Amino acid sequence: MKRLLRRLPRILLWLLVAAACLELASFAAITALNVLLYDNTREGPRAVYDPYALFLQANGTWPTAGIASAEKPEDDRFVWFFGGSTMRASTAPYDKSIPSFVAFALNAAPGPVRYTCFNFGINSFNSILETKYLQKQVIEFPLPPHLVVFYDGANDANYFALYKTPYGHEGMDRVQGLLESYFKTPIGILKPLCAAWYASFTRELMAKLTYALTPLDPDSPTLRDYVALTVKRYDHVARLTAAYGASFVLFLQPVYWAEECPDMDPAVRREEERTILGRRSLPHVRQNFMIIYAALEKALAAKPYFVTLRNALCSRTAPAYTADGVHQTDAGREGVAQAMLPWLRQRLEPDRARAVCTN
Repeated sequence: MKRLLRRLPRILLWLLVAAACLELASFAAITALNVLLYDNTREGPRAVYDPYALFLQANGTWPTAGIASAEKPEDDRFVWFFGGSTMRASTAPYDKSIPSFVAFALNAAPGPVRYTCFNFGINSFNSILETKYLQKQVIEFPLPPHLVVFYDGANDANYFALYKTPYGHEGMDRVQGLLESYFKTPIGILKPLCAAWYASFTRELMAKLTYALTPLDPDSPTLRDYVALTVKRYDHVARLTAAYGASFVLFLQPVYWAEECPDMDPAVRREEERTILGRRSLPHVRQNFMIIYAALEKALAAKPYFVTLRNALCSRTAPAYTADGVHQTDAGREGVAQAMLPWLRQRLEPDRARAVCTN
């Protein structure tokens, strides 16, 4: 017993060294993965706290090219676009974003009506955080929308597969650790250590490995709950936008992992197979995307606001995706914008547009 007590400080020291080495190795692995997938050591640009949406991008609303103002205020139309990093496209020139492509196309048409498209895309946002951000913009943004667009699918699928809960979102572990660690340790004395574990690179790497290597059960009650709550969320968004006199459209975004394109251009297929990582080594990624997308499509099919773009890029003649199979090239975003346009024009017809609410 005395020998054990004498050795205890040395044992504790080596445990601390081992934990530090493990955290350092996890940090190195995640940093290397970020460089491979995003060509950046960090996953996304700097974020800042927001009381409505949890966080927003530090560089504010991303600009949109191609916008125009009408001669008369009543002929102005405002379109709000929400989504994640594929919508924001902050690593590309701002005139290559989906809202910019849409604005150029809408304003190329003759007539007094002119369109301003606002890019409210935020990196890593899924429908949960977008709904909260919409609430903020409805309250605070000075130009009310005629049309609200959600462009979703990838982040919703990712965070459900990662956290196995209907409420998964970016930063969930870190925020949960910050709020709950006080009562998860004796009299709260280890709160900083508990919160550090939730925010650690080791925990993040373990979650990513579990996400990549674990198949989803298509018949699981958790998946059913996730789909049901997601549909309720979109129904709420539709009612909220209608209450403010705006229309709502939800686009299910195309991703490489959920596409079904048997007749795709062979040269494009070969190029994407060469550049997209994990295509063969991580088969559960595609399987999980297919399961979640199929469940969402089935549940949302009858909703008047829902449009699936799952296979909208199958006719592409140039690669549409970057190394992660989710983020899109300039050509991919332009193809998405072209696929959106008929649905956007339908909802922006002058006889369907609302008068600006003055209350």
